[in-house]
Amino acid sequence: MRLGLIVGFAAGVSACANPFKTAPVDPSSPVAAAVASAAKTKGPRRKLSEIPAIPSDIPSADQIRKAVAQQQVAGDALTRATAPSTWELKGTEAYAAKARREATPPAFEAPTDTDRANTEAFARAARGRASAPPSQPQ
Repeated sequence: MRLGLIVGFAAGVSACANPFKTAPVDPSSPVAAAVASAAKTKGPRRKLSEIPAIPSDIPSADQIRKAVAQQQVAGDALTRATAPSTWELKGTEAYAAKARREATPPAFEAPTDTDRANTEAFARAARGRASAPPSQPQ
């Protein structure tokens, strides 16, 4: 029984794909040639000296845990401070009266004959400057 399991396991492992073998490419693909050449091209080997140094400013798990706890406490305090029925408006009448005093509407006057004449003169001058676009492209 054990021998059968070992032989079966070995056969299964040998049937697995080789990770270092180039996978087949569909020849009808428009990028087949580029894929095949890229798969065969070897890249540069990196040196151990090119590996960047480990950063020293990474917080520890305890520091992260403490920062998260502080943020949760601050969030809970904000939620409590802005919850419904925690504040109300007071003294709005004084504010509204001050705003009404400061907001004086402009004086409204009916246009005079001179205003109407100026408007007509402006319109007449604008119509005189206006011209239709050319009927043929230039």
